[in-house]
Amino acid sequence: MVTAKDVNELLANYTKKEFLEITLAETDLVDYRSKVLISHIWIERLMECIIMKKLKNHEDTSDFDFSKKQKILFELGILSEDMNHELKIFNRIRNVFAHEIHPMGDKTTNLIKQFKFNPKNKTNKEGNLLTKTMEEGAIAGMISGLLTRHLVEVLCEIQSKDKKRKIPKGGV
Repeated sequence: MVTAKDVNELLANYTKKEFLEITLAETDLVDYRSKVLISHIWIERLMECIIMKKLKNHEDTSDFDFSKKQKILFELGILSEDMNHELKIFNRIRNVFAHEIHPMGDKTTNLIKQFKFNPKNKTNKEGNLLTKTMEEGAIAGMISGLLTRHLVEVLCEIQSKDKKRKIPKGGV
C-alpha cells in the first residue's frame, strides 16, 4: 500500500522527468510479459498516489482493486473517457499475461485491437507468428507508456497546485 509519506517522498525527491524515467526504466525488460506486469504495478501505484493527493480525507485504498481505483479517478474527472477505456483494456491484458501460460494469442490480439490508441493500418505482411507477437507486445508497451506518462503528468500537476496553494499571499 502507498502511504502519504511514500507519495510525498516520491514527489519531493524526483523531478517529473526523473519520475518518468524511473517508472518507465523499470519496465525496460526483455520480455513483454514482464513489461506488462511491471507497468501495471506502476500504473496502479500512480493511481493510488493520485487518489491520496486529490482526496485529502481518503480512505485506505489497499483493499481496492485496480478497477475500483480506476473508477474513483474517472468519477473525479481525472481520467477522460478514452484514458478510462485504455486502462480497462490494459487491466484485461494484464490479467491475461498474469494467468495464461502463453499470453500472446487470440485473447491478447483481440484486446489490443480494442485500444483506441492502437496504431491503425499496421499489418503483419509476413504472417510470421514471432513478428506478430513482437508487434502486439510493442503496442501493449506503447499503451502502458502512454498511460504511465498520463498518470505521472496528473500527479505532478496536483503536486504543483498543492505547492502554489501553500505559498503565502505576500510571497515567500
